[in-house]
Amino acid sequence: MRTKMSPRRAFLTAAVLSIVPTVLFFIASEKVSFYGVLIASTLINWPLIRWLDDRQWYREWKREEFR
Repeated sequence: MRTKMSPRRAFLTAAVLSIVPTVLFFIASEKVSFYGVLIASTLINWPLIRWLDDRQWYREWKREEFR
C-alpha cells in the first residue's frame, strides 16, 4: 500500500517541477515560444518524476516484503 510522500521527496518533486521550466524559460525564451518551453519542461520532468516515484514504490515494496 502506498504511503504519504516523504517531506524530502515532496520538496525534491516541487523543486524539479519548478526549476526546470524556469531555467528553460530564461535560457530559451527568445528562441522558443512559451508553449515550446512548457512542452520541453514536460518532456524533461515526466521521466524524472516517474523515476523518483518508482524509487519510492520500490523501497516501500522491499520494506513490505521483508516484514
